[in-house]
Amino acid sequence: MAAISYYQNSRIVRNNRISVLQRIDSRISETFKYISENYADGESEEIYQSVFQQRVFEISNIYKVNINIYNLQGKLLVSNRQHKGLLKKEILNTLKNETKYIQENVSDDKKNAVFNVFSYIVKNGKPIGILNTQTVFSSSASAYQQMFFLKQYLFVVIFLAILSGFAAWFISKRLTRKIENISETLEKTNVAFLDHPLEYSREDEVKPLVDAYNNMLGKLKKQTYLLQKNEREEAWKEMAKQVAHEINNPLTPLRLSIQNFQRKYKQDDPENDKKIKALTETLVHQIDIISSITKSFSDFAKMPVNQDSEIDVVETIRRTVDIFPQTVVYFSTNTAQLFYKMDSLYLTRIITNIVKNGIQASSDNRNKKIIVTLTDAVEKFMISISDNGNGIREEYRDRIFEPNFTTKSTGMGLGLSMVKKIVEDYEGKIWFATEENVGTTFYVEFNKLD
Repeated sequence: MAAISYYQNSRIVRNNRISVLQRIDSRISETFKYISENYADGESEEIYQSVFQQRVFEISNIYKVNINIYNLQGKLLVSNRQHKGLLKKEILNTLKNETKYIQENVSDDKKNAVFNVFSYIVKNGKPIGILNTQTVFSSSASAYQQMFFLKQYLFVVIFLAILSGFAAWFISKRLTRKIENISETLEKTNVAFLDHPLEYSREDEVKPLVDAYNNMLGKLKKQTYLLQKNEREEAWKEMAKQVAHEINNPLTPLRLSIQNFQRKYKQDDPENDKKIKALTETLVHQIDIISSITKSFSDFAKMPVNQDSEIDVVETIRRTVDIFPQTVVYFSTNTAQLFYKMDSLYLTRIITNIVKNGIQASSDNRNKKIIVTLTDAVEKFMISISDNGNGIREEYRDRIFEPNFTTKSTGMGLGLSMVKKIVEDYEGKIWFATEENVGTTFYVEFNKLD
């Protein structure tokens, strides 16, 4: 405790010194600002040097500090002591980003602490020079103050420790007598099960505690039963939400595919057989997804059970994207084939969820555009899905992958959380970049397996 207090007190003393020096620096800076605006006829470096030189000794004596004034390139213009040199580039670079720069050094003889504050001198809102306010504090005086404080603190702590020891011994003796009585009762009571009440006949301060404990045991069974019942109900509700959300995912592409076919269908079109075949393949693919979900309804932790196989990622993404309108969703890739071991239904679900979110995020007053890009590299491959929607607001970005979080009036908020879980199950990574009123891009990256 003494060591911590010594450290804290040292920090307080140091911070107080810096605070005082900052206030002095601010006053001196305001003084030179006033001088430059009222007594400097012109804006040349020679005029400022002449005007400041007339007042630097007076101001230095008033505030009991050393004052150095440099030009914006770090060359010394004015000082109240014999001093030459240039400012370090580190200080100049720091001042470009900060209003003040505080530097703490030890003097050459290591007997004093030297504090420097660097700030700009401003005239009419424009920097014209750099003000350096320097104060030297005696290390011996600080050490004496710290040791005096430490001795006082140790004396108080030792005194309180002795006093509290006697007080604790006296109070504990009274408490232990009552605890020993309860202990004797517990030894005589069969407490193999918590629903056995304590038998305690003495009327003292401990009796209300024993009575409360015995009353609590009667309620404990009932509360435990209700808690288990509520937990089961909440678990089934959560599972029902997930199942409903998962089934809704393939239903939307089904409806879009049928509507798209109905819109493009012409009775005399020679391509009808080809269109019907494509529609049939899409419907069968989506129905397989629904079937896998319904078969896994009884498995709360695994929905659906993944069936990994060597799939062509390019073909799977292309087939998934084809269910959406071609004027809205575009697909590009830098490879013709890319084989990866995973469940094709899972990859389809990843693409479908993110694309649907992108379509829903796009503004109604402009053309919706979703770009799905597959980039194949040596050790990894990445899928990026970009939209031209409204972007994700700042306060929502940290929660975007949380279960049950949604900014839409419909939906359960489970889509992106399940996408994240699928990606992480395959040891992949998912993240996003967004800009409000411009759009959002989701990135999904997988390592290629050996």
